[in-house]
Amino acid sequence: MPTVSHIHRDAAQRIRWDLLSALGTENVPNQWMHFMATVRRHLPEVLSRGRPSRQAIEASVIGALGFTSWRELLEAPVDQGGLALNWSTWRQWSRAWAVISERPALQGEPLSAAEVNRMASQAKAEGLAFPDDPEALGALQEALTQRRAAARAETQQGMRERIEALEALLVETRADRDGLRDELQEAERRQEAAEQEAATLRDELQAMRQRSLWQRLRAVFTP
Repeated sequence: MPTVSHIHRDAAQRIRWDLLSALGTENVPNQWMHFMATVRRHLPEVLSRGRPSRQAIEASVIGALGFTSWRELLEAPVDQGGLALNWSTWRQWSRAWAVISERPALQGEPLSAAEVNRMASQAKAEGLAFPDDPEALGALQEALTQRRAAARAETQQGMRERIEALEALLVETRADRDGLRDELQEAERRQEAAEQEAATLRDELQAMRQRSLWQRLRAVFTP
């Protein structure tokens, strides 16, 4: 922001009311364009790159209204002399204005700043040029809509294929689990049978030992 002669406070107040009027209502999609055009008319410096000096701010509408920065003026409540505009909203509008300001034929179109930024981002990602007139803009919107639809369809197809693969894996896993359960049950049955057989053999061995001992005792004590 270059150093200029100090603006009169009355003139600064008139500019502020112009800015407030240009904010209008959110019910108008392209109201933000009117505000940005008003800013460009009265405060082109805030749309330029670089940080303004303290002297330049003091000499500008911003300083005349008692603020130390454009952001402070923007965010201050209306009853405190500000514009009550969120800084993130201003940044969104600024990005969109950088696109629209170079295309006068689009400045009357009912486009929100969010729509402009979204289309500009999508067009850049797709390697497409942002249009300069409403007809070309409609064609871009249609092309982007078709590409999004195709991308969604491709994503949905990929998801369906993934679901089918997971379902097949689940069936296979269940079969493996059932097979392992059957093998485990069979192993448990064999273990139980072996334990029973071992118990039976231990009983028979014990009985044989007792009979053998009794026979030896009879041989010793029988005359």
